[in-house]
Amino acid sequence: MADEDDYLSDKFLVQVAAESAPKTYAQRRQEALKQSQVKNEQNRMKSRRQREQESREEGLSKSLFERAQEEEMAVGGSKALGIMMKMGFKVGQSLGKTEDSPPKNIVPLPGPSLSEDESTKQGTSRAQSESADLGEDLKGKPRHKLITAGKKGIGLGKRARSPSAADRLAKMAKMAEAASHESFRDRARREYEERRAEGRLSPARQTCLTLDEKADITFNVLCLDPNNPDSIPKGLMDALSTHALHVLPLPSVSGDASHAARLRAQMAADALLPVTSLDEDENADDSETPTAVEQFPQEVIEEAVYFLRLGPRDRLKLLLDYLRGKYSYCFWCGTLYEDTIDLEQSCPGPEEDDHD
Repeated sequence: MADEDDYLSDKFLVQVAAESAPKTYAQRRQEALKQSQVKNEQNRMKSRRQREQESREEGLSKSLFERAQEEEMAVGGSKALGIMMKMGFKVGQSLGKTEDSPPKNIVPLPGPSLSEDESTKQGTSRAQSESADLGEDLKGKPRHKLITAGKKGIGLGKRARSPSAADRLAKMAKMAEAASHESFRDRARREYEERRAEGRLSPARQTCLTLDEKADITFNVLCLDPNNPDSIPKGLMDALSTHALHVLPLPSVSGDASHAARLRAQMAADALLPVTSLDEDENADDSETPTAVEQFPQEVIEEAVYFLRLGPRDRLKLLLDYLRGKYSYCFWCGTLYEDTIDLEQSCPGPEEDDHD
């Protein structure tokens, strides 16, 4: 140790590194995630499609002259570009001989009047100079790079030929076939819904008859069944036959039904009509038997006529609405509620879909 060194100097003290503050588990986890992400990015291999896309974008964004200059610096350059440069070509100019064009924004001074031939020649020369300027502009601007997305080759991008009569007939035949298939599906769906509604009408009608009997209601138009003559009172049937005989609907039969099915449908419709003999008509006493108008008012007869005209789905809807409004009964729940308030609170809705 030298004499001038003091034993109390700093060089004799051990330089202790400052301890960092302790890190929490969350901080250590974040640092580990960052390090793993950096390693993944370094070791990640790009897909072939991504590498092709990057190479394509790089090639399209760089002109051929820039690429040639880079090759010249790396290898020695392109001989063709060197020859063009020696011939006076500069980057950005168009190929070919440059012609001196007159200034464009110069207003011509008024001169002596020219004849018709001279004015025609002057107009022709002016048009030629304008077309030359336009051609020079087109030469100076590169063509737009058109990249087709697909597998079309050269000569395949032509206008589609106009359809012939045979093509139009084939198209119309396809449209007619599609329409027939759609109409068949609609008809089949409608017939299925009508059969289902017809099957649900019977228990709903029986429920209505039971509730009407408890309420001392002897007749209800909504309980009439056009397919069951016993559901129509005799006096009302007489009134219907005289009032609107042609109104009674025939049971729905599909177009492709057999002759026997159509005959059965006609017999069922004829069964609704009253059958009276001539002897009964002669011996009938009008004073003893009340007429149909006296038993059933005209309003009831008209209501029955219009009700029997409806289809099964409409008749079912009217009957279910009557049960809900009159007796607070829900057909889909199968429950007779105490009142309308109880019906609104307990029943999910008036439609079948509401009870799913």
